[in-house]
Amino acid sequence: MLRRYRTSLRSLGQQKAVFVLAVVIVIVLINTLIPLRFGLNARDKRLHSEDRPRYLHHSTFRAEPDYRYETKLSKALRELEIEGQLRGNATAPRTLWQIMLGQTAGAQQRGEDSILFQEKNSDWEYMLVTSEWADNFVTETLASIPDLAYLYKTYPHNVLRADLLRYLILWYYGGYYSDMDIFPARSIKSCPALRDAGFTDTVDPDISLVVGVEIDEPFASPQKMHDWHWVRSYGFVQYTMYAPQRFSPLLREIIVRVLSHTRRHIDQSNFFLGARYNELATLEITGPGVFTDAVLDVLSDTLPTTHPLIQESVKADAGLGDMVPSSGASPIQRVTWAPFYRLKLPRCIKGSDAKLGKQLGGLCVLPVNSWGNGQRHSEAEGFDNPQACVNHRFGGTWKPWKQSWQKYLLG
Repeated sequence: MLRRYRTSLRSLGQQKAVFVLAVVIVIVLINTLIPLRFGLNARDKRLHSEDRPRYLHHSTFRAEPDYRYETKLSKALRELEIEGQLRGNATAPRTLWQIMLGQTAGAQQRGEDSILFQEKNSDWEYMLVTSEWADNFVTETLASIPDLAYLYKTYPHNVLRADLLRYLILWYYGGYYSDMDIFPARSIKSCPALRDAGFTDTVDPDISLVVGVEIDEPFASPQKMHDWHWVRSYGFVQYTMYAPQRFSPLLREIIVRVLSHTRRHIDQSNFFLGARYNELATLEITGPGVFTDAVLDVLSDTLPTTHPLIQESVKADAGLGDMVPSSGASPIQRVTWAPFYRLKLPRCIKGSDAKLGKQLGGLCVLPVNSWGNGQRHSEAEGFDNPQACVNHRFGGTWKPWKQSWQKYLLG
């Protein structure tokens, strides 16, 4: 009888211990995941409203950036640029890049969209990036970039690696990149916006990167922001992009930001669980969030204050105060989303527009209907609109948290 009583007590104690452990794990998970979703805006707690536009987002990752580390990364990238430029032409070859990572990825697993993209652009060399190729590229070709191989391997999901890879590939080799779920509505050479921007048979040496508008809703209400899972109400496409020149300074800064933000995310993550990435963290650390911020910041840093982009940004901020520092000093003269709002024609900024001693490389921004058509926002028209060059399927297969909780938590 006494033995049975002791056994019951021991069993009850084990159950309590398991329950306490479960509660602790739940608390840790909540504390780890919630900041990723809701702690991404470092400034301005005012709500969005439909009568107050927001042309400038303040990311938490730029609140206290590690400038010393970012300078170190930028220097390493610049050294590779100088080495590459000494060995060959800066103009990028006509290469169409797609990325397919995973143990079973390969040419035989490509979908119809990918095959059609290659067929419609037969005058371009096609390159399918697999995990083996990517590993060699990161660990050997770019071995001199501090922490690159380590940070690349820490990512728990292939989407994070694919984000970083597209920037690295277009920076180092140049060319045209497109996700695997992109349907080629037209060939690259017959794309109206690219033709209007001067990219036909010749390449402008004063433009190093071409991007498109994806989100263009600066007047979005809080409900609309919530419904679309947006952190910022504007943004550039990064599921399709074109680098007509190698070693774009814009892509260099994007790479620096991704590596710096990844390192910071790891350092601030839970010690036992490691770095976790939900949807919004992915968008901000490696995806369109950091991509868009870096492009606007490079324009702000390199263009003179008399440039039309800065003048239009300052004018649009009148009465809003988004460009006024939290210290209350004079407004910062910089580029915001305002010059790209409701863009109808390609807008190109030449590399030669940059201030003396600054490297811009040149940028062309395409209207939303070129690469961002088929969406239910941003005044985007349908897939069959006459300006459509590609159609993005928006499959969302890159979101592991929608596949299973085990894959989200364990990678």
